[in-house]
Amino acid sequence: MGRISKKSSTTSLQGGEKGSPAKPRNRKANDSSTKDEASSEQSSIGIVPPEDTKKKWRNWRQRTTFTFVMIGGFFSVIALGPLTTMLMVLCLQVLIYREVISLSSVPKKERDLPWSRAMNAYFLVCLEFYLYGDNMHRALTRHPWLEAHLQPFFVHHRFISFSLYLIGFVWFVSTLRKGYYRFQMGQFAWTHMALGLVVVQSQYMIENIFEGIFWFFLPIALVIVNDIFAYVFGFFFGRHQLIELSPKKTWEGYIGGGVTTMVFGFLFTAMLSDWPFMYCPPPNLHMTVFSNVTCEKNPVFVPQDYQVPAAISTALSLVLGKHISTVTIRPVQFHSLVISAFASLIAPFGGFFASGVKRAFNIKDFGNSIPGHGGVTDRFDCQFIMAVFSHSYYSSFIKMSTITVGGLFSSFLSLDTNKQMELYESIQEYLHSSGSIGDAATAAVAAAAVSV
Repeated sequence: MGRISKKSSTTSLQGGEKGSPAKPRNRKANDSSTKDEASSEQSSIGIVPPEDTKKKWRNWRQRTTFTFVMIGGFFSVIALGPLTTMLMVLCLQVLIYREVISLSSVPKKERDLPWSRAMNAYFLVCLEFYLYGDNMHRALTRHPWLEAHLQPFFVHHRFISFSLYLIGFVWFVSTLRKGYYRFQMGQFAWTHMALGLVVVQSQYMIENIFEGIFWFFLPIALVIVNDIFAYVFGFFFGRHQLIELSPKKTWEGYIGGGVTTMVFGFLFTAMLSDWPFMYCPPPNLHMTVFSNVTCEKNPVFVPQDYQVPAAISTALSLVLGKHISTVTIRPVQFHSLVISAFASLIAPFGGFFASGVKRAFNIKDFGNSIPGHGGVTDRFDCQFIMAVFSHSYYSSFIKMSTITVGGLFSSFLSLDTNKQMELYESIQEYLHSSGSIGDAATAAVAAAAVSV
């Protein structure tokens, strides 16, 4: 509400005493003040304030255009295979890290501390070296010549990584200057927070690639779909504000986007489940969408028949006019519902967290590199927590065991005789206690072992 001068206040009072209201000096300013008051009142009761129609549709067109451009680019990168996809993730990590680090930048102080930006870049390189080193070792197992020459590097990779970090740590401590201690410590803490929230979390996208393009592609696609339809539902039907951190986020968009994402995830998963390029772990980094890929299919991708409950079967018969007692569904479609629910209900809070950061630094966007969207961080803020969840869920409930009888026997042969006997007795004791073999069989095996 605008300030009222003493003179203006007196005039109003005098006008009131004479029985006629005083005319406002500036009708435009008065109208603007009224609009601000109305907007503030609507926001306080959880109603999204109205937006200028022309500006609203201009933003809609710009945002929609660049959304399709980004989706087209994303599909192209996926089609080129795991190597290109990994490079895309690496580029995104660097760009987002740069945007987040720039928030704490104070040019005046950094001019007196010339090594501050170099140290930010150095710590990023150290962490990328550590994270990508493990993945490259896994990728090069299918290239024996390279693996043999780089074996010393892989064996001591963690020690090398830690040594590089120690160099950075000593470098930082040696540059501490009187009068800048608090600023430098704050920068050091902010750098490590950015590394943890951005680089470490997004690294799970790389882990998902090695399990199969499906597990990288689906979570990202679900977040994109949820973001698009939450925007669409909010644009056309949004009225009730969802959270104060993001004034334009509405309950209508949150619910509409969530329901659409669940339906999309269930149907889209069925489409991808018959495509070996998607569900097979990459045999090499040069695999593309045109490669002939074969692998042992994870059972969750195999269609199964499920019995329809009698009540639902009766209802379907009345609606469709035919009896349906069983349906064929892939188990992975049920898993996709869980992942879709997370993408709809929890992942958006990654975006709300980013909104909180922007409010703290009093900025509208993290950057302006993507017209209609803001910075790279503004578009990928929900993807980090989504990548961590999808990898954790896959590892806990879906991943097939990689242990084989042949592999175990090879490990058994590498043991000395005493260790082999110890393992043999432990297995025998376990089988007997679990009831897998009886007392007679145990005695016979023991007798045979003694006679040998």
